[in-house]
Amino acid sequence: MVSVSPSGPINGQLSEAAVLPRRSKLTLAKILACLAVFGRVIVAPIMLVAVFLQTKYLTSGGMFIGPTDRFFAFSPMDAVMVGGCSNCQVGCLNALLQMAQFGSQALMSKPTFENLYTRSDWDASILKSEALALATTMESDANTMVLAVVNALQLSVAPQAFQEVTEAVEMDVNCPSDWVLEAHLRLFRFPAAAKSSEFSSISAADFTIFPEQTHCRPEVDNSGLVASRLALATDGIDLLATVPDVLKLFPYGFTSSLPPVSRAIEASETSTRILQPLFHGYYGGCRVREVNATGVYTEAECSISTHWVNYGLMLQSPDDLPVCSTDDVCVHNYYNSLWEFVTEVDASAPDRLSMVLNVFRSRYADRVQLNVLPGLVVLQILVMGILSLYQVMAHQRSVLLTQIWAYRCQNGRMQVLYLAQITYHLAASSDLYYLGLATGTLTPEALTNLALCFFGFSYSFVNLLKARSGEQQLARHFRLTWETMQTLITVCTTLGLYTARHRSLSAILTTNGELLRKTTARGAAMCNLSDSCIVFKHNLVVVALVASLALASVASFVSLLAQKHAPNRRKTSLDLRSVVPQEAKPFDRPEARAPGSQQQANALKGPSVECLPMERKPPVLTSFERHCLGSPFARLFVDCHDLAYVRYKGRRCSTVEAVLLTGFLFYGEHVYQAQDVVLLLLARVLPRKFTRTFNVLFVRWELDAKTGRVTHPQGCTWYSASGDAFRLAEARPIA
Repeated sequence: MVSVSPSGPINGQLSEAAVLPRRSKLTLAKILACLAVFGRVIVAPIMLVAVFLQTKYLTSGGMFIGPTDRFFAFSPMDAVMVGGCSNCQVGCLNALLQMAQFGSQALMSKPTFENLYTRSDWDASILKSEALALATTMESDANTMVLAVVNALQLSVAPQAFQEVTEAVEMDVNCPSDWVLEAHLRLFRFPAAAKSSEFSSISAADFTIFPEQTHCRPEVDNSGLVASRLALATDGIDLLATVPDVLKLFPYGFTSSLPPVSRAIEASETSTRILQPLFHGYYGGCRVREVNATGVYTEAECSISTHWVNYGLMLQSPDDLPVCSTDDVCVHNYYNSLWEFVTEVDASAPDRLSMVLNVFRSRYADRVQLNVLPGLVVLQILVMGILSLYQVMAHQRSVLLTQIWAYRCQNGRMQVLYLAQITYHLAASSDLYYLGLATGTLTPEALTNLALCFFGFSYSFVNLLKARSGEQQLARHFRLTWETMQTLITVCTTLGLYTARHRSLSAILTTNGELLRKTTARGAAMCNLSDSCIVFKHNLVVVALVASLALASVASFVSLLAQKHAPNRRKTSLDLRSVVPQEAKPFDRPEARAPGSQQQANALKGPSVECLPMERKPPVLTSFERHCLGSPFARLFVDCHDLAYVRYKGRRCSTVEAVLLTGFLFYGEHVYQAQDVVLLLLARVLPRKFTRTFNVLFVRWELDAKTGRVTHPQGCTWYSASGDAFRLAEARPIA
């Protein structure tokens, strides 16, 4: 065991020595001390206050983004949205016969459309000679134009889509792509009552034309392509003044009061903009051109159908493929239901057609109120850190006192409370955090909450692990390293979460999730009201636990390196004029000098450190050890023998560092326990009648200014102690 010198002046007698020039070498310990205090006391509180004031964290914050904050994504040939069929090729003639069933109508009811798949008794006589000739040509020539099919069957397709494929023929050299004519069942919504956001729904089939290479769709202005007429007068009522949020996600091919949504998408895969298809609106089976307070305008050449007019204004709705948790919280994936795909013959099975979809998706989740418990826990941690800094370093500042401050922050009863609160929150909200991370739907407030959870859990867990790992130790190098790492870890975690905010971390679902269907026994028991749900295998607490252990290992390794490369500790003698460093010999007193020399006389006046060997019988206890601790300080901290005692004015004393490390504080003419001093400081701003109301008993020790000793413990109330109105007193060794 080697010795160190106490840092800084001890009393007013040595104040001149404190201001004498000193040659200070910048060491790793000093750097860690500055970073730890700066990060914990300045940076972290500022960041937390900024979160509280600049976000909705304390007001209306939610776990997931809502419809107004939804994010849009385009996935060409999405690897998830794949499919196909075997032996499903019906032949060109049968395909034309199926499409001919639409006639000149733009819509077909769901039962009639589904019957087309199973019907086999087709009558080719319904086709005109032009259509029959086209079918024959299609069987031998795969390059038949979509326009020829539309014209031969007189199909009712959207004018804008028809114009797009017309212009695409001219630009085929610059952007070659096959175009697809397809009829598909889609969901349409119509208002159940006037001025109501309650919309009913119905499924119907209509046509769409699209390119397999989405970036080959030309931009065509939809206005003025066809004439329009007033089909329904509403007498000043706008039917779309109030609509559900789901109808505000995608652009429509008509003019209305709906919020404008751009159809253009900046795709990273190509240098050109991608144009998504426009949703359709129908009234009486006719495509809508405009909706306003005057009424509903449709294509002029379309005849109103009595069948469809009963449903009123029908708006195409996106398809929702939700991902739900076991708590019935769902992330809604709304897809553009004008599905566009690429079809080709499977190379491994000639009778199978494979299909890959080009996906336009808008995503948001159900409303879940944010739990602010992690923010309050971190606030407690930061406040206690500031109070501990005031208690420990109000007298003087040094690396050793900074290490003691870090130790005080990382130990105590509150660590158990911190860990319990954060563990409860993580265990209860684990599935929600997983769901939000996997789908990219967590709000900034929720991401901040998750970062605070990680800080609070890792900090308190490692602190408790360190405290329960064996003998009570200051572990001075580890304390500052761990405090410094916490600031860096929290900043990096927050930046990482914000960077991946809108990225779907699908690996979470594939490695840690299991999809359950309501049709299975386990799914029926766990999915509640949802048709399917995601069950996560490992709770987020396990992830936080493993990460905390890894970070603790890193901190231990760094602290060992810091301890290994730390400079040799030295014993010093202080006088009023100079600071004379001396190389220390273990367990020895300062080097003897010539009798009567001024240096020897000054050495007896200044403080020096006296180490207590473990194998020797401890000397007589100091008054601080006898009345405050009840045992030698060296028995409380097995790695603090070098700072236990100091030779001051010819007396063996407990050092200031030992007093502060064990949780005591100099206040006025007394020594108090540190937590009591906080109440005494608080009493300065409280009315005297208020403190008199509480029967709080303090224990204190009177410090004799002449002898440097403390008396036996004395009891007093909060009211009487606060009446002294003393400030923090000057720290000094206790004889």
